[in-house]
Amino acid sequence: MSSNKGAAFLKEFKEFIFFLQGLWGILTGISVFFPLSNVLSKVIPLGDFYDEPPGSGAFQYFSPEMVTAIATLITVFVILSTFIRRYEFEAQKKSQIHGQAWLSFAIGLLSLILYLVLNFGIYELFYGPLEIWGGDPRRLIGDIMLLLSYSAFFVLMTRAFMLLGLIEYFEHKS
Repeated sequence: MSSNKGAAFLKEFKEFIFFLQGLWGILTGISVFFPLSNVLSKVIPLGDFYDEPPGSGAFQYFSPEMVTAIATLITVFVILSTFIRRYEFEAQKKSQIHGQAWLSFAIGLLSLILYLVLNFGIYELFYGPLEIWGGDPRRLIGDIMLLLSYSAFFVLMTRAFMLLGLIEYFEHKS
């Protein structure tokens, strides 16, 4: 009985992957791999506090590779989690899912804004007033805030596109 469930899951997962090769899948794929491509293209500043030019990074302890790896892992987790919950979404009205997608998109943009504010202003906003100098372990707090806001941007954008893709997937399936 459980092997039938496993086979059914794999079959439906293959159908979903095939469907994702369309427009919404391409957008989701871009958002999944955007953390990886950002390391190459440097669209969103991600680097060490002492990188040149000034302001190109604010991380003290976390490397860009580690931040990118964590953001990508969380994003892939959200994709699989969203797919596993597909029947919960199927039971919802299309307008509710669409609203959730917009909410994810908006909060994702706010996360990016927060990340950029922290990246360019963490010294003036946090380190300077609290006299947190280089090598201080309290800079981990800033690194964690940067990591969370950076990751949230990619995760929420991916979720927004996944939800829109699920709407299309359910319409295509029925």
